[in-house]
Amino acid sequence: MNVNQKIESALSALVDGNIWPLSCPLEALPNQWITYLPELEAPEEFGDNEDLIWIHYMQIHWFAKGHANYMDIRKRIRLLLKSSGFTVTDIDYMYEKDTGVTHLIFSCEIEEDEPYGKM
Repeated sequence: MNVNQKIESALSALVDGNIWPLSCPLEALPNQWITYLPELEAPEEFGDNEDLIWIHYMQIHWFAKGHANYMDIRKRIRLLLKSSGFTVTDIDYMYEKDTGVTHLIFSCEIEEDEPYGKM
């Protein structure tokens, strides 16, 4: 399973399937949704001048209309990501006054399963 599939598998049920890479494609926004995007993909471990492990650094954005209660959802998202092999490194919180949306940004990382595919 690739990184995108792991994110969607872990979090899709929280937002009734409203999860997409990069941005929400819908004209009318749902009550809650998630978008995600890569921050960085980099080798992490080397041996004999060869990269052995690649890490994906990702951002996961949770949105909810209005002043949402984010305290429970942040713990659920952290737990679901951890259960799927991700390490959450930080969470940023904001309320977007212009759109009236509560917005959490989860930074996380995960080791790539097969960085060069099956050989």
